[in-house]
Amino acid sequence: MPLGLLPGMAYEEKEMVLATGDGVLLHSDGIVEAHAPDREMYGFPRLKQIVGDGPLGQALIDLVLADLDEFIGPDAEQEDDITMLTLERETTAHRAPAPADDSRVLARFEVRSEPGNEREAIARVEQAVADLGLPAARLQRLKTAVAEATMNAIEHGNENVAERLVSVRVLHSPGRLRVQVSDQSQSGELPAAEVPDLEAKLAGLQRPRGWGLFLIESMVDETRVESGADGHMLELVLHLEGETDGDA
Repeated sequence: MPLGLLPGMAYEEKEMVLATGDGVLLHSDGIVEAHAPDREMYGFPRLKQIVGDGPLGQALIDLVLADLDEFIGPDAEQEDDITMLTLERETTAHRAPAPADDSRVLARFEVRSEPGNEREAIARVEQAVADLGLPAARLQRLKTAVAEATMNAIEHGNENVAERLVSVRVLHSPGRLRVQVSDQSQSGELPAAEVPDLEAKLAGLQRPRGWGLFLIESMVDETRVESGADGHMLELVLHLEGETDGDA
């Protein structure tokens, strides 16, 4: 995708495919070729570090511009044009309604559908919510729900096919914490949660599928499910007591 063209020039074409949740920053050379007062060049390594550790979308552009301004100093004159464009791939079936304006993304990541990867999801969610000060018991219940939701996505949604990724997003807004776990299943609607009945199970009248949803619902304050042709999204919601619009 060209950001600027000159007549009579030949341009090389390349093709790339973004995986679900991946993003890319397209930019002109006015960023990497900018100079600090001592004539040090901004360069690709510094930009790569910013992009690798940064968010996606407009937030990434704002982050790069802020870092560039700090690098070149307040009295610098712009040497070349600065143009940036970000792209992000999200599957429509996995995408929840856009967060409210007061929501912020605390984490966004994917894990392969392999047994045990629910532990990675737990650790990364726990790290993402560390600054929220959740009581230990509430945090433990959230971790249990995340583990069960991720295992369900790996085993039942993605059928343990490693290349099918489980996507996780952690969102915070005043009074609410949301964790969205998405699979790439093509099995239609998720079954409704069932109250476990051991006698019915032993009699062959109740399947264990859906028991995980019952456990998840008992661990969090709300759940929400979206199903589509390309997968399911299960959202776990915690109500954060004591938070108001002015606290976030």
